[in-house]
Amino acid sequence: MKSLARSSAIPLIGILTGCAGTGKAPDPRLSAAPADRRLVVLHASDLEGELVGNGESGGIARFVAVVEALRRSAEVPTITVAAGDTFMPAPALQVELDGANAVSAANALVGLEASALGNHEFDKGEDFLAERIRAAGFPYLTATVDFEGGSLDAIDVENEAIAGNTPWLAEHPGRILPRGLLCAGGTLERGESGGLRCTGLTVGVIGATTETLRTISSTSVTVGLPADFAALRRRVQEQADALAAEGVDIVVLLSHLQDVRREIALVDEGLTGVDVVVSGGGDDRLADPDDRLLGADEPHALCAEARPCYPLIRTAADGRPVAVVATDGQLRYVGKLGLRFDAAGVIAGIDADAGPVPVDDRSVAALGTGPDPAAAALEARVRGALDEARTTLAQSRDFLDGERESVRNRETNLGNLAADSMAWAAGRPAAFALRNGGGIRASIGRIDGDGERTGGAITRLDLREAFRFDNEIVLVTAPHRVLVETLESALRGAGTGRGHFPQVSEGVELVYDPAAPEQVQTIVDGEVVGVEQPGRRIRRLVVPEPAGGRRVVVEAGRVLEPERPISFATLSYLARGGDGWFPGAADAIEIRPLGVHEQQALADFLADRAASGSWNEGAAYADFDAAEAKRILRRQ
Repeated sequence: MKSLARSSAIPLIGILTGCAGTGKAPDPRLSAAPADRRLVVLHASDLEGELVGNGESGGIARFVAVVEALRRSAEVPTITVAAGDTFMPAPALQVELDGANAVSAANALVGLEASALGNHEFDKGEDFLAERIRAAGFPYLTATVDFEGGSLDAIDVENEAIAGNTPWLAEHPGRILPRGLLCAGGTLERGESGGLRCTGLTVGVIGATTETLRTISSTSVTVGLPADFAALRRRVQEQADALAAEGVDIVVLLSHLQDVRREIALVDEGLTGVDVVVSGGGDDRLADPDDRLLGADEPHALCAEARPCYPLIRTAADGRPVAVVATDGQLRYVGKLGLRFDAAGVIAGIDADAGPVPVDDRSVAALGTGPDPAAAALEARVRGALDEARTTLAQSRDFLDGERESVRNRETNLGNLAADSMAWAAGRPAAFALRNGGGIRASIGRIDGDGERTGGAITRLDLREAFRFDNEIVLVTAPHRVLVETLESALRGAGTGRGHFPQVSEGVELVYDPAAPEQVQTIVDGEVVGVEQPGRRIRRLVVPEPAGGRRVVVEAGRVLEPERPISFATLSYLARGGDGWFPGAADAIEIRPLGVHEQQALADFLADRAASGSWNEGAAYADFDAAEAKRILRRQ
């Protein structure tokens, strides 16, 4: 039996319905004063180096074509921004073309004017990140990360250096700043005093990065972070206040907090002085029922109670409306938010065509354009560079589900396969394996335009795409109580798409109640140091024994033999506290590196199963959709 878990319905924040002025249904939260200024915000997030398209959608060639066409058609002041994760350890990040990193070259073609600093930019270390930022034709923004020494400190423009004089971002490509100014629909001209002035619309821009960076980046980071969410909000507020003091009355926050609910919470808990929040890190798909989405994509659960949902309108503590937007990542959507402002910089209207724009052939044709030639050439070269990794390792008769909405909320067949390969690679004394769903970044197989899922060849490139962090597998020995604390940690927010959600190997039985109290962790300076409130979600936990048989660890919510040791396989990232696993347990566990990483373990596992005749095109790993999963995954 596989993981017996059940995801709950996603809890909804109270959302006021309706979100428009001129162009959409009237909304009393917007200003009724005359709208004399207009702005279009083109936005994206979580690009993640996904440069090669799939079928009729995605890819850098279509993405650049859509962005450029939307810019040309706007006919009003327009800015192009991103909310972080402009790259991550995707296969394309390892490709160099003419001495330049392929992902950096692709991002340069997009024409970004600024991006928030996300978490995945840190995944290959701070020196690598500094190189990529220096190579960028735009600045990265964060008001919530402190750089003290090292390569990032060398390119950071500190808050004190811009006090009372917010810089123009166009003057600072390749740098990190807490805030800056964009000149939309005009040019920067130098006045008699030597200062620059904008002939168009001045827009203030602030950046924010999650305070949980240490626990969700796949490498150790040495930066300073806010102590908690309230401290993060205060830092953003300081930047908004600084812009207001300089007379900037239209402000956009580029925020990478991993979940649009957290950006909403910023406003609901008191943030003022911000007009637009572009959310990143959660692949949150805010969309209305009449917005066209790709394939089987659906709007975020928040949209079930918000009409319209793009943008979501919140009312700040100062009474001003705030527009919150978010799009899915991987170069699959571009957000287009058209706004009208009154003389005081208050949102007075939202364009009727505001919404996510799918990056596919249909959109390219509708916009009267074609794939961008330079981007198409780059995409073709990247595809060619990756061809050598398309070696077939096995065939799967079924689609192997690594979709974000699946693998972060419930058991999937790809999660099962990955965990089984880890347990197999570890061997005795490990009889089972645990891993996080968020470390699985792609499915293996194909989803067509109608949402039909099919299997096919499993290639080495598929493994590089799906398991792009390629963490080392380690053997952990821990007492029962730590194993249970770890799984309680993994079940925080179950059903809401959290990356720490568990995937487990064959023979593990996990039954939990998502309505029971969840674990609350003690966090100091952005690092999990212990458990403040134990979780009470696990009702039953049974694991296999190395010599055969099964061990009951939890029964009826009670941990049996709390101090009895147990050994199992997991990922090095998780063992050192990544994703909040093993909270404060460093002194209670033993970690033994096994010298094998995720991708190779799965490749070897497939080869072993093929050689023994037991693979049978993955018959043991049949695909199942969410409705079927609810019949085989249960809760109490």
